[in-house]
Amino acid sequence: MTMKYYFPSCKFTGMRPQVSEKIKCFMEEKGVRVVGCCRPGHKAVSGWNDTVITVCETCSIIISENRPAAKVISLYEFIDSLPDFPFPDYKGERITLQDCYRAKAKEAEKAAVRSVLRKMNVEIVELPGTEEEINFDGSFLFAPMRPDNFTLAPRRFGEIKQDMQPKSPEEIKAWLKDYCQRFTTERVTCYCNSCLTGLEQGLPEGKRAVHVAELLFG
Repeated sequence: MTMKYYFPSCKFTGMRPQVSEKIKCFMEEKGVRVVGCCRPGHKAVSGWNDTVITVCETCSIIISENRPAAKVISLYEFIDSLPDFPFPDYKGERITLQDCYRAKAKEAEKAAVRSVLRKMNVEIVELPGTEEEINFDGSFLFAPMRPDNFTLAPRRFGEIKQDMQPKSPEEIKAWLKDYCQRFTTERVTCYCNSCLTGLEQGLPEGKRAVHVAELLFG
C-alpha cells in the first residue's frame, strides 16, 4: 500500500507557526500523514512508491538520499495537482520571485511555484537571472553547515560544500543588504527557508519577504 507523507519542516514551523499549522490540518484532511522532523522522521517512510511532500529544501535532500524509492515532491507540486484547492486572489499584485540555489535543477518544483502564483492571480516579476541571483540561498552558502547534514546526505551536501564561500556574520549582513537593493516590488516571495531568512535580513524598509506557502495559506 502506497502512502503520502508530509514533512512540515522544523525551521518553517518555527518561522511561520500559524501557517504551518494550517498546512498540517489541510494535509490531514487530504489523507496525508504528517510526520515530524525529517532527520529521524525519514525512517517512517518505508514503502516503495510512497510520496513525500516537503516545504523545505534540506528536508527534500535528506529524504531523497535516504529513501530513494520514494517520490519526493514539493508542497507546490502537490497543490498544483489538486483540482479543488481554494486559491486566494491577490488581484494582480506584482510580486518578485526569488528562486533558490538548491532548487536550480528542480524544474518541476520551479514550474509548480510559478503555476500556483499565477492561480493566485499574482503577477510574477522575474529576476534577470544573474549568477548571483541563480545561486541565492540566503546565508546558507556562507555560514557553517550542520555536521549531521553530511552524515545524513553526504552525496548532495558534499556537492553543495564545493560551492560554499565562508563569510563572517558582518560580511553576510552587508552582502544581503547589498543584494536586496535589486528588488523593486513591495513584496518578494520565495519557497526556501534560508532564502526567506536572508530576504528578511536584507530587504530595505518598506519591502517585505513572504513565503509562497504563506501566500497560499496565510
